[in-house]
Amino acid sequence: MTRRAAAVGTAWRRLRRLKLRTRITLAATFAVAIGIGAGVTFAYLVVRSELYGNIDRQLDRQVTNMQRMAHNANTNLEKIFSQRGPIIAPTKGGTLIGIKRFGDSVNYLQILRPSGPPQRPPDQTAALPVDARDLAVAAGTAPELRRTISFEGADVRLVTASLGNGYAVQEALPMTDAENQLGHVAAELLAAGLIGILLAAGLGWWVTRTALRPVGQLTEAAERVAATRDLAHRIDPGDRADRDELGRLAVSFNAMLSAVQDSTDRQRQLVADASHELRTPLTSLRTNVEVLGKIELLDQDDRERLIASVLAGIDDLTALVADTVELARGEEPVAAVELLSWDSLTAHVVERARLHWPGVEFAADLAPALLAGVPDRIQRAVANLLDNAAKFSGGAGRVEVTLAGDTLMVRDHGPGIPEGDLPHVFDRFYRAASMRDRPGSGLGLAIVAQVAESHGGSVSAANHPDGGAVLSLRLPGVRPADDDPAA
Repeated sequence: MTRRAAAVGTAWRRLRRLKLRTRITLAATFAVAIGIGAGVTFAYLVVRSELYGNIDRQLDRQVTNMQRMAHNANTNLEKIFSQRGPIIAPTKGGTLIGIKRFGDSVNYLQILRPSGPPQRPPDQTAALPVDARDLAVAAGTAPELRRTISFEGADVRLVTASLGNGYAVQEALPMTDAENQLGHVAAELLAAGLIGILLAAGLGWWVTRTALRPVGQLTEAAERVAATRDLAHRIDPGDRADRDELGRLAVSFNAMLSAVQDSTDRQRQLVADASHELRTPLTSLRTNVEVLGKIELLDQDDRERLIASVLAGIDDLTALVADTVELARGEEPVAAVELLSWDSLTAHVVERARLHWPGVEFAADLAPALLAGVPDRIQRAVANLLDNAAKFSGGAGRVEVTLAGDTLMVRDHGPGIPEGDLPHVFDRFYRAASMRDRPGSGLGLAIVAQVAESHGGSVSAANHPDGGAVLSLRLPGVRPADDDPAA
């Protein structure tokens, strides 16, 4: 049993190593073979039942004739069967009927009595087998008996039926012709079944090859991308794009490649931009460190300015690295999303901004709002908007913070944003020409845009008619009923 199980396991592993197309073709062929086999078996059984039924019906007709003759004849049955030629039996009404010899309709016949030897026609040399069951039929104590036996080298169908008055008749027909016909039918059905299975296998292979062509293209595309790292390769779905699952799979695969390519391009651009932006603070730090090597040649004021410059450079470098890491984080996992009060979070950020920018007046008008998001990232986005407004205000003046519905608007009273710069203020490392002399990495608003995108929101920038810039952050809000059904 263990050896058989091991053989089955080995065969199963070999089957699983076959190509998908081959496995599907084999499965389809196996299913068709089962169906054809069942149909052929059913047809064979129907033909067999009909052929053997014809033999039984022929025997039934002969038995009925013999029973009718025995009922009408006034002559002893044994004498009737001892005659040669046509048998003439008188009926009760006096009319003579002619009965052909048994050999003209069946092959074997004999008359039984409960005792004594059986009687058979003179031209029949072979005696049919008789057992206790046959004698019981003749005695009238058992019903008609029907069976298949081997007689004189052939299969015959034998029936033993009562004739009344202590007699029974045995009749037999050979089954050779029926068996020969059944053999021909079986061969023809088997040939037709094999042809059907081969045809099904061929059609299954063709259909599978045609249907799985997009899968093959997907495999080739995946292998090509893995080998060449070329994310620009795409699969042409043809007219199957919206017609079936495989066409939609090709479209989805192209969309996935586009998303991966876009993400890769953005990461490469981020690294390139970060490398470019890091050069300035690093160069400045290197120069200052070289000067520190000759600090004994500097007076006290120059020393203090040099140390302040080094510390400022370190702060700029720290901020740039932190912003770059923040941009590289991408989307947060779903588990980090929480239901939070946007107005409370914004009020907390405003209080911190007042401490960091004491010369700026922050006026907050915050309507209650609920939000599903990552608290630290939304807090960072709001803080970047306030810091940007404070810097554009020159570290003084008034900054208005308004939260209404699902939109947070921050307005400064500075010089505004040049019209040519408005479409680019949320780009990475982009800094307006008028702001390049002020501290910053150009990543603050890019982080705001990334937070908005990861939360399904949007950002916008515009100039206020009365002066100053207005930056807006829109994030999808949550109604109380969405979180609390009883609300």
